[in-house]
Amino acid sequence: MSLRAKIVLILAAVVVAYAALDHFVQRTLVFRSFVELEETAGREDLERAKNAIDSEIKHLASDCAASAASEETYSFAAEGNERALEESILPQAFRGREHSLLFVCDTRGKVVWGRARDLITRKEIKLRDFPARELAASHPLMTSADRPHVSGILLTEAGPLLVSAEPIIGSTPDAPSRGTLILGRPLDDPLVHRLADRSGVNFKVWALDSGKVPPDVAEVLNEVATSTGPLLRAIDDEHLVAYDKSDDVRGLPALLLRAEIDRDITAIGTRAVRYALTSTIAAGVLLLLILLKLLQRAVLQPIAALTSHAVEIARSEDFTRRIGSDRPDEIGVLAREFDGLIGRVEQSRADLVKVARAAGMSEVATGVLHNVGNVLNSVNVSANLVSERVRRSASGDLTKVVRALEPHEGNLSAFLANDPKGKHLLPLLRSIGDELEAERARVQAEVKVMCEGIEHVKVLVQAQQGYAGRSGVMEVVSVAEQVESALNFTAQAFQSNTGVAIEREYDPLPSCRIDRHRLMEILVNIIQNARQATVGAGSSPRIVLRVRDVGAGRVRIEVQDNGVGIPPENLTRIFTHGFTTKQNGHGFGLHASANGAHEMGGELTAHSDGPEKGAVFALEFPVQAPAPVEVSA
Repeated sequence: MSLRAKIVLILAAVVVAYAALDHFVQRTLVFRSFVELEETAGREDLERAKNAIDSEIKHLASDCAASAASEETYSFAAEGNERALEESILPQAFRGREHSLLFVCDTRGKVVWGRARDLITRKEIKLRDFPARELAASHPLMTSADRPHVSGILLTEAGPLLVSAEPIIGSTPDAPSRGTLILGRPLDDPLVHRLADRSGVNFKVWALDSGKVPPDVAEVLNEVATSTGPLLRAIDDEHLVAYDKSDDVRGLPALLLRAEIDRDITAIGTRAVRYALTSTIAAGVLLLLILLKLLQRAVLQPIAALTSHAVEIARSEDFTRRIGSDRPDEIGVLAREFDGLIGRVEQSRADLVKVARAAGMSEVATGVLHNVGNVLNSVNVSANLVSERVRRSASGDLTKVVRALEPHEGNLSAFLANDPKGKHLLPLLRSIGDELEAERARVQAEVKVMCEGIEHVKVLVQAQQGYAGRSGVMEVVSVAEQVESALNFTAQAFQSNTGVAIEREYDPLPSCRIDRHRLMEILVNIIQNARQATVGAGSSPRIVLRVRDVGAGRVRIEVQDNGVGIPPENLTRIFTHGFTTKQNGHGFGLHASANGAHEMGGELTAHSDGPEKGAVFALEFPVQAPAPVEVSA
């Protein structure tokens, strides 16, 4: 991901996180205040609805008090004057069809006159709580000295009824009561609608025991019954309802009120929160664009130019290129420091190339000299043997024979036939000839070894001239013969080690194409090390040579000895340059051999069970089949 993309992603994440946090605060704190304000308004609306009902009850109580204080009502209660009832009491009580109940009772509760009617049908109805003859003294509407005024709600089988009861005392102050006047008005739908219009609150009323409560309202009855105040519920995003209960004249829950309020306040709050979120996102996006523009000009473009410059230097390896920035800020300092660093890298690279070239030449020269030294040991031994055999040659005896024949040059046949000394010369000449022939064969064998060694030295010297990564010449040879040649090379240098038993386990392999001289370098090193390891192996030193065909065009050569062995901690270090356990060693032979095996596409490994338990060096490498030879017809 690019730096620009990362910055955009981080800034966008910050804006989104801030917007989300701000929206959370708006929803949990600011919007909550709108909800609380709306709930307060709902409670106030519900309270206005209850006040409207209470106001209607007070109005009814005022009518009842006025009728109870009239002389006509007082006279009717005392004397039963029907004329006063018809002319004054009934018209006043039932004016405007608002009152549906009128009862006049004496002080003992006996009904002097009582009627209840349906306001719609104008027919008289019977109510359980208002018997025709007498109201019990415990009736909630019976007044007394302790309860001179009673008003409220009374649930009847005809529905909720607004009732008021006043003592009949007439117009004379402190006159004794002659009974109780009861007025009633139904709390029906028309009255509720009028009260709703008057209060400005859309509310409805249900009697708790009527069984006519709608299902959606019935679900909250238990909660309303147990709550100590109004219960508010949101119907949807636009409407809120508030529930509460009202007690009857007995002090028991009688009515369920539900006021429905438009959620204008929370709608305003929702718009405010939405506007706040929109403005926050807009401000964040604007800030993001401005920051990106500034970062693009002040940071991203200079860094992109610096990055492109660094990539181009890495691609072209042209360390002479410079940015040349003159900016006074941190990026300018970085650019100038980068130019200085590139200059130092250029100088260090040049120095490193020189050092590496010298080190490489030294390593190659050391390897060549090491391998040349191994070969020269064998050549030197062969040269000494040739010199010794020439010095002890039978040619001196031949010279003595010639000198013995010179005095008889004129009569050789007689001398050889008759002279006792002459008779011994011919057998002597035959013996000298046989000895010279054998000596010539031995000298030729040593000279062949010397020639092979000199040829190998020549190739090693050419390797140094080729310096790095030379490609060896592929020759068709026998792997087993190369092992034997390496064994012979090392045998010349270890004549004191001739008691080593050599065991051979060669798989029959066809001739193949390999880098013969590279293979010889490796074999001479590991066989020579095996001979050196068996010097301290006791009375039965032994070396086992194995040649195996491991398939897939690969050959494995193993050199196993029963010598001093290798400690476990040295097994991972023996191929390291400079590591050696020999007093006069320099730690290069196995390192060069491992490198040679790698150049052949193979691998040189070592294994040992520990000190005094011998070791096995294994060389595995690929071989090629010899190219077919075309024979012309």
